[in-house]
Amino acid sequence: MSLPALPQAQHGSCFFRLDSRYHLYPLTPLPAGLAWQQNDTPLSDSVSHEDRQRLAQTLSRGQAGRLNLTVAGQRWQCHLAPVEDGNWLLSVHLGHPEQSDKLGLLEWQLQRKWSTTSNTAAGQLPELLDLLSSELQPDRIILWRHHETEELLRPLYSQGQSFVLQPVRADRRYLRTLHQRGGLSFSNCSEQPLLGAFDYLATDGIRHRLDVPLPFSKGPGGILSLEYTQPHEAIPAATMQFVATLAARIGTALEQTPDLSSQSLCANDIMARLMPLLCQHTGQDFFNQLMLQLATLTGASMVLAGLQQLATEQVYAIACYHQGQLQQSFHYDLPGTPCSFSHQSNESICIHADDLARQFPEDKMLTELNLQAYAGLSVNDQRNQPLGILVLLFEQPLQHTGWLNTLLTLLKPRLNAEFHHRRDQENLMLAAAAFETREGIFIASANMRIQQANQAFSRMCGTEPDSLVGTPVLSLRDNAPGMIDANIIMRTLSRQGWWQGEQQLARTDGHSLPINLRISSMQDGLGITHYVCHVEDISEHKANRDRIEKMAYFDELTGLHNRRFMVDHISHTVALAEHESNRGALLLLDIDDFKNINDSLGYMIGDQLLIKVAERLRQFSREYDDISLARMASDEFVLLLPRLGHGFSATKTRAEQLANALHELFSMPFELNGLRLHISVSAGISLFPASGVTLEEYLRQADTATHMAKRIAQGSHVFFSPEMAEEVQERLQLTNDLQQALLNNELLLHFQPQLLLDNQEVIGAEALLRWHPPGQPAVPPGHFIPVAEETSLICDIGNWVLQQACERLQHWHQSNTGPARLSVNISARHFHSPDFVARLESLLLQYPACRQRLTLEVTEGVILESLTESRTRMARLKRLGLNLSIDDFGTGYSSFAYLKELPVDELKLDRSFIRQVDSNDRDRAIIACIMELARQLQLTVVAEGIETEAQRNQLLELGCQACQGFLMARPMPEPQLLEWLGDSR
Repeated sequence: MSLPALPQAQHGSCFFRLDSRYHLYPLTPLPAGLAWQQNDTPLSDSVSHEDRQRLAQTLSRGQAGRLNLTVAGQRWQCHLAPVEDGNWLLSVHLGHPEQSDKLGLLEWQLQRKWSTTSNTAAGQLPELLDLLSSELQPDRIILWRHHETEELLRPLYSQGQSFVLQPVRADRRYLRTLHQRGGLSFSNCSEQPLLGAFDYLATDGIRHRLDVPLPFSKGPGGILSLEYTQPHEAIPAATMQFVATLAARIGTALEQTPDLSSQSLCANDIMARLMPLLCQHTGQDFFNQLMLQLATLTGASMVLAGLQQLATEQVYAIACYHQGQLQQSFHYDLPGTPCSFSHQSNESICIHADDLARQFPEDKMLTELNLQAYAGLSVNDQRNQPLGILVLLFEQPLQHTGWLNTLLTLLKPRLNAEFHHRRDQENLMLAAAAFETREGIFIASANMRIQQANQAFSRMCGTEPDSLVGTPVLSLRDNAPGMIDANIIMRTLSRQGWWQGEQQLARTDGHSLPINLRISSMQDGLGITHYVCHVEDISEHKANRDRIEKMAYFDELTGLHNRRFMVDHISHTVALAEHESNRGALLLLDIDDFKNINDSLGYMIGDQLLIKVAERLRQFSREYDDISLARMASDEFVLLLPRLGHGFSATKTRAEQLANALHELFSMPFELNGLRLHISVSAGISLFPASGVTLEEYLRQADTATHMAKRIAQGSHVFFSPEMAEEVQERLQLTNDLQQALLNNELLLHFQPQLLLDNQEVIGAEALLRWHPPGQPAVPPGHFIPVAEETSLICDIGNWVLQQACERLQHWHQSNTGPARLSVNISARHFHSPDFVARLESLLLQYPACRQRLTLEVTEGVILESLTESRTRMARLKRLGLNLSIDDFGTGYSSFAYLKELPVDELKLDRSFIRQVDSNDRDRAIIACIMELARQLQLTVVAEGIETEAQRNQLLELGCQACQGFLMARPMPEPQLLEWLGDSR
């Protein structure tokens, strides 16, 4: 094994091979001045006893390492790496201690001191920590203890920046790397994977960290960490060696336990040992160091210092040393414990030499930890109230207590100052925490310039707190319209000392922020000194309020005003019109056949159409003054037009013009996803103000007029009149009466016979509904059936008719009376109801004689409303054994194409063709075509409404098979029908 030689004059380093007997063999030329002669003397005999031990420990680990050795008075900076056959590669660099190896020289001096002094390492622990702090100037020192049986690193002690004494996970990869290399130096700590378990680093702002093992006699026992909050240069080898040397001594100190029986120090000796601590440290470092040193110097098993909380009779332990390590802060209840003397006695020192657990049986900790003796020092504040307490607890009884009394007395002045400082510090921390809340706070001078601002307020302003200092408060105010005048605010502050209200904060980015501002003035004997201002960001609150208001008064789909807004707005507009003697109009627009658009094209297209309609109406309203627009319901929109004129005629004329303009507006198609939709709107118009009309009635009037417009013709408009209201009222009353009639069995069936034209043979009858209210004249079918068809009541009536018809057919079949076949009219709503077919299945099971005898009559419009569904339903009905007839054939959307697809049995000629069949050639031609179509499709044709012999003869000549009408028989109740049938036979 060899390495290329380096010119002697250009290097201060060389390489050796070190064998297992510690003999050195040079591999490169030796630098000038190297104090070593090649002979048989092993390296171990050329170094001190301490260096020999450290060299042996390094080689025993079998891993690469580094250490400093003193050989013949020279300082060798050595790096060792294992190679083959048990040999080691040793690199040696010669340094000059007084120039480049100050720490190496200090290390050498310390080792000489340790080898000549009789002091134990445990007594040197505070000195070692202070030495690390002064020489390397870390922001924090932490001693970690690692037990191999645990997967945790437990903090024993910390000095410097505040640290929460909580264990962290012992990452095996980190520990393995640390012990292999003998030390680790990290930059950008929060980004280092090996330090992932130390999650506090980023929070505490640690940028650089140096870790070295704490060697114990039985192997690695912990870690020494030096932490820096600022970036740090690379750690040189000499520095790493110095830290490793002190870490080895600290590990030894941690393993040593003072023996109280051999303790010969008096109080003054202990104070002399404590003097560096008392002079150099303050704050948490003072208490941590004091706990450590008092435990070491007095042999106490536990030492704690705590702030006393009089209101809760508790001690808050701010520092506690027990079981060889600092403990986390905790609360300790005073009643029933030795520490209760601080509240119960005027004495500042209390000592119990032995039998502690028996004297205080309620304190379970004394028994659990087997504590025998106690010494406590209580410190009071300026009001003579308990402030802090120092406690020493011993596992052995105390033979002498005078030295403890003297020690505590000597410590009292310094502890008094530290406890006051700590309480003031905590009060400041509380004040700072209160100041740095989520609420913005700033303090202004008497001339309204900012002196201090917290982070929350600076974030609202869009800047940093320091940049706000000296800023005039008024310069941060956005003088938006409606804001209260600043002079009024200042006068209110002078008068009552506070002011609160909403303001607009001018941010640095040019935007404004709505805030709630509370200002309180601070005064002394000379007047106002400061203003304390609390600022709450209410932008989210205002956004929520605006969103709620929009949800309450705006339509979500179209963005127009909604019904709630329009109802309130109508009240205001009508009242204003009455006051100004003006007239206006309320237009209610309803999209015609919008339900069909939704059903056929889907709700998405329907919604898009509504949005387009809203946009077109919005553009229309912009062309006129004072028009208000709202979406009232699914397909209903309202336009409120005030100030159309002063007289009734002028207002109506103007409203008529606007209605015509709206119809023209909707003459253009709507383009939706490649579809061109032509739609129309029906409009109802109500004029206001009108005498005797309440505000709620105007919308009702417009709605009534809209329904009337739809009945007249789609795309039309109608002005409301009192007669419409009367008609609506009548129809509503009729609906109620009809519903009651169904419940009271006031409905009945009449039957009109159907006969063959050639021989007058009765082939069946048609069931016709009649209504005879008790004590009143009969209500015509043309009066109540259209009303029923507008509501779901027609389905209830239809079910009742089917029930009665099936019941009569079954009875006639069993009694061999009545017609052999019965026809029943089915409305569109009833035919398309979900349970229509199931209802008939149930009736046919109950009345089986109805199969092949019951005929259902539906119009062409019913079928074509949904041709696919109608075809499916009619096929199911045919499978049940029912006959199907198309009623009023020729008056609707007659199509030969659908006839060949539908399973129908019969066509019924409408009476409109029959009325002039004997005199009108066109009617005869149409009927002739229908007859020929029926013959080709093998369908029966029934002519209805025959009233004269001429009509009958003409139909017979055209080939019509069957008929019904007043010429043969009028509709009649069942008893008369049976009597008529008997006479006809």
